[in-house]
Amino acid sequence: MFTKDRLSLMRKLFICVFILTTIPVATAFGQLSSNCFLDYSLPKFAEIPISKDAVQPTSEATVYININTSDTLGKISNYIFGNALPSWLGNVTTDNVFLNNVSKLAPTLIRYPGGSWSDIFFWNGVPTDIPDVVWDGNSNKWTTLYAQSGKNSWPTTLDNYYTMRDNIGSQGLITINYGYARYGTGADPVAQAAHLAADWVRYDNGRTLFWEIGNENGGPWEAGWKIDTTLNKDHQPEIISGELYGKHFKIFTDSMRAAAAECGADIFIGGQIIHFDGSNSWNAVDKKWNEGFFKEGAPYADFYVMHNYFGTSSDPRYLLDWASSETQRNISFIRQDIKAKGAPDKPVAITEYNMSGTDLAKTSFVNGMQEIILFSEFIKQNFGMSCRWLLATGDGGMFYDGNDSSIPAWNPRPEFYYAYYIQKFFGDYCVNTVTTNNDILSYASKFDTGETGVVVVNKGTSEQTVKLLPTKGVGNKFYVYSLTGGTDNGQLSQYVYINGTAPTGKAWGPLEGLDKIPAKAYPITSELKYTCPPRSVQFIMIERGSNIVSVENNKRNSISANFTLEQNYPNPFNPETVIRYSLPANGITSLKICDLLGRQVIELVNEYQSAGAHSIPFNARKNLLPSGVYFYTLSSGNFIQTKKMVLMK
Repeated sequence: MFTKDRLSLMRKLFICVFILTTIPVATAFGQLSSNCFLDYSLPKFAEIPISKDAVQPTSEATVYININTSDTLGKISNYIFGNALPSWLGNVTTDNVFLNNVSKLAPTLIRYPGGSWSDIFFWNGVPTDIPDVVWDGNSNKWTTLYAQSGKNSWPTTLDNYYTMRDNIGSQGLITINYGYARYGTGADPVAQAAHLAADWVRYDNGRTLFWEIGNENGGPWEAGWKIDTTLNKDHQPEIISGELYGKHFKIFTDSMRAAAAECGADIFIGGQIIHFDGSNSWNAVDKKWNEGFFKEGAPYADFYVMHNYFGTSSDPRYLLDWASSETQRNISFIRQDIKAKGAPDKPVAITEYNMSGTDLAKTSFVNGMQEIILFSEFIKQNFGMSCRWLLATGDGGMFYDGNDSSIPAWNPRPEFYYAYYIQKFFGDYCVNTVTTNNDILSYASKFDTGETGVVVVNKGTSEQTVKLLPTKGVGNKFYVYSLTGGTDNGQLSQYVYINGTAPTGKAWGPLEGLDKIPAKAYPITSELKYTCPPRSVQFIMIERGSNIVSVENNKRNSISANFTLEQNYPNPFNPETVIRYSLPANGITSLKICDLLGRQVIELVNEYQSAGAHSIPFNARKNLLPSGVYFYTLSSGNFIQTKKMVLMK
C-alpha cells in the first residue's frame, strides 16, 4: 500500500494540487455526493507481494464466493485505518522501538489527546478559571479535577504528537475540550472554551484536517456531564442535553472556522450522536440526545461521530458475529434517525472502538479477527473514518506498555498483524460479494489500477476449501496471506501465525522479518481455489488481466438460490444467542422477536441488506426480558419464516 516515502510524496502533491480543487466523488447507495473524508482521500496503489509458488488444492470446493466487481458499494476512505494516541501514554513518541512499530502499522490517522482526557486537557496550559472538583459518574461523587496540559513534561505533548505524525506520514483527528465549556467558572465559559479551541486551530496552522468537539459528553463519566450550578456564571443547567451541546457546538465551530480562515486552512468538524434508540436508556440524557443535537448542532457539523465497543464475551464466535451485525445495526439506526428527525445527511465517523470482551479475549488473535470484520464492515457501510482505541497500554491496546520486563518493549499484540495487512488489500472501491457458507465472511475491493483485493474470514472451527468466482478478467496469479492463532489458551490464543510462520523470540507474532514473509502465489488456470483454515483470515490479491475464469453455472447460482432461517444457537439460551440466516437477493430485511401473545418485544433488523449469510447476536439482558418462550420472524421480499426460541434464566 503506502510506504512512508510514497505517502509523504503523495501528501505533498495532494496539498499542492488537490486541496485547491473539489474532487468529484462517485455516488453509491447510502453515500453522499460530497464527503469530507472522500474528497481528501488519495488514490491507493496495489502492490504485488513477494511470494512463493503454491499449488491449488485438488479437493472439491466447500465454499463459493462470488465477487461482483460491477456492483460497487462505495468509494473507500483512506481514514478508515486510524488509531489513537492518548496523551496519558507519556512522551514515548521519540522511542525508536515504539516509533518503528507504529511506522510498520502505518495508521492513516491518529486521534489525540483522548478519550475522556480530552475533556480535562488544555493544549497550551491549564487555566485558572476551573473548579477544584468535577462530577465523576463512575463513582457518583465529586472528585478532584486533575487538569492536564499539552505542555507538561510527562503526558504526550502536543508538539510530540505532531512530530510523531510527521515521522509516520499520518493525518490527525484532534478532540477538543468541550467539558471546559460546562465546568469553567469564568463569566462566559462557552466562549472561553471556544476561544481556546480556535487558538489551537491557529497553532495547528493547517496540519490537521479533522476535529471533533468533546468526547462522549452525554455520558455521566465525562467531565461536564453534571456541573455545580453555584459556580457556573452563565445559567447552564446542572445536567447536559443534546440540545445544549448542539447550541454550544455552533459557537465552537464558528470560532474554529474563523481561525482556520485566518490561516488559509481547511478543517472539518464532527459532532457527537448516539447510534441506538435512547428512549429506553438507563442514562436519561440519551433519550433526546440526537433530537436535540440534530435540531441545534447538526447544520454546522461536517460529520457525525459515534463510539462503540463490540461484544462482552469470551466466546469467539459470539464476538465475531457481533462485529458484523452490530455495525450494520448502528449505521442503519443512524440513517433512519437522521431521516426521521429531518436532520442533514452527513458522513459518519466512529472515532473510538474496540472489543469489550474479557482481558484474555482482547489480547488474543480473536481480537485481530474481529478487527478485520470491523474494518471491512466500516468500509462496506460507507463510514468515513475509524479510530481504533488504542495504540498502547499494559492490559490492552495494539502495543504492550506494561510492567513485565520479560515482555519486549512495545511488543505488538496479535491485532497488530491483522491491521498490518488489511490496508494492503483494500483498494479504492468496495464491491459486493456473496458467500455460500454462514461461517465465512467475504469482502472485496477493486483498485483503480485493475487489481482485486479480497478479505475472507472463517469464523467457524472447520477447514474449508474456498473457490473465488470473480466476474471480471484476471491475471495469471493470485496471492494469499493466511493468519491463524496458536494452540495456547484454548480458543483464545495469544499468538498469531502468518502462512505458517511462527512468532519470533518472545513476540506474540512473527515480528522479526515480517516484511519478508512470502505470500502463497497460486497460478490461475480454470479456477481460483485455496484452503481456508479454521478461525482464520485470508488477505488475497488477484492480478489484473483479461483471463476469464470459467464458472459452472450451477455452482454460481447456488450462492443465491436458497433463503434460510436457522435455529438460534444456543437454544435454550441465557442471556445471549445468535440467529443466522441467508438471503437470496439484496433487499429490505426485517428480523423481529415476539412473545407468546404475538407482541413485538424487539426488532433486531430493519434495513437494506445484501444477499448472502448474516449472523445477528441477541442479548436478552439488554432488553430486560423474563424467562419464557419467544418467536423470531425473518421477512424479506416474498419470504417469511418464524422459529421458536427459549430464554431460560
